Amino acid sequence: MAIIRNDLIQTALISKLQGEATVLAELSDTDEIREDQWQGTEFSYPAIRVRMISNKPLKNSDCDQSMIGVGLQVFSEDASSMEADRIAGIIDNALHDKPFSQDSLLIALRTDDLIPAIRSNMRTWKSEVLMNGIVSG
Repeated sequence: MAIIRNDLIQTALISKLQGEATVLAELSDTDEIREDQWQGTEFSYPAIRVRMISNKPLKNSDCDQSMIGVGLQVFSEDASSMEADRIAGIIDNALHDKPFSQDSLLIALRTDDLIPAIRSNMRTWKSEVLMNGIVSG
């Protein structure tokens, strides 16, 4: 039994978010939907980062399937936390209980927690959508 690679899952989630009109309407740049550990030198806000939390293969599956946990982090430099919370809610509406195929993977997610925005640093708010689900590939 082969496990579905984290980078493939992360890429599929990023591609899905980049194709969601309601999410894109909130961003000034689609390049600001990236993996959590992206280390670029230039950023624009608001920004979304996809964080892999867990990836466990299903033991009794005839095909490649994994249980995954992901965090979809939203960063904003607005004076208020409202923008980060609004975008997190839009992401939740776009992905919760709406299975999709992306990059040869079938992904079904459910929201575990919609974490309200908190200060990430002096200028930045961070909110997060925690989701779990099943990936088949």
